[in-house]
Amino acid sequence: MLDDLVREIGTLKSRMNEHREILQGSEAQTRMSLIDPLLKVLGWDTADPALVRPEYNLRRGRADYALLGTDGKPVAIIEAKKLNESLGTEDHRMQMLTYANFSDVSYAGLTDGNQWVFYKVFDQGSLEDRVVLDVSITRLSTYQCALQLLLLWQPNLASGQPMKASEPILGTEPEHPEIVKPSETAVPAASEVGWTTLQNLHPGGGTKPPKAVRFPNDKSKQLSTWKSLLVEVTEWLIADGVLTAAECPIPGGQSTAHYSINVRPEHANGTRFFAPYTLSNGLLLIATGGAQAIISRCRSIVEHLGKDPATVHVQVG
Repeated sequence: MLDDLVREIGTLKSRMNEHREILQGSEAQTRMSLIDPLLKVLGWDTADPALVRPEYNLRRGRADYALLGTDGKPVAIIEAKKLNESLGTEDHRMQMLTYANFSDVSYAGLTDGNQWVFYKVFDQGSLEDRVVLDVSITRLSTYQCALQLLLLWQPNLASGQPMKASEPILGTEPEHPEIVKPSETAVPAASEVGWTTLQNLHPGGGTKPPKAVRFPNDKSKQLSTWKSLLVEVTEWLIADGVLTAAECPIPGGQSTAHYSINVRPEHANGTRFFAPYTLSNGLLLIATGGAQAIISRCRSIVEHLGKDPATVHVQVG
């Protein structure tokens, strides 16, 4: 099931990128192309009345979707929006929670097919205190997104007491941990003279570009410009199999409207990339800017794809 969810998220990312204008103009298309497929892979077949009731009448108002619990009663309601439409003001969301409360529904959510926000209806406190899920498909790596969305997995949510999925631990402790192979210690320590981590790289004004970059797999690349640092970092992510077209668009830092990497040279609002760099897998990268902008973009891309900037080492000076 998790494999199917990962594949579906990749499909939805591509669909949002390729058909953004159509999806932004139609709630019905957004529901059909983005929301229904994700609900289905999570076990909520929208064609099955035993699981999902569309246009469900509450005591006050109506829900676009009602997800039914094991007792046949709604355990969650969802309000749908067209892609990139606002998920509502605070008053609007409080009204939705009030409707759910009067109808004895435990969870209420909103989605535009990309961002999914769910609230626990009967919790006390502010809206922020009630949030149990807030995930944006285009801002997280596919695997991180899949783990968070498991909260909505049908057997989990239908139980009425859904549990959040934990990050799986891959691999086991070695039988003899005191024996370390030389290849496992080849990455330079952060304290090694002339080296620092990407996480701790803070150049001052006029700082020269780094001389080299070394990755967790012990491969290193010589550098000549700040741009070359960004290019080599993204090519490492491509070689590692985590930077693919399915992960695009990759946001530019905290902004969801501007991208760092995309399959097409344009941002969410249609603005074109300035002088994009074509990576080895055909993706387009914004590689312009000064040292601080390049480093910030490097960190943002690495973290977005589930890697740790502290594991990438840079030779400076």
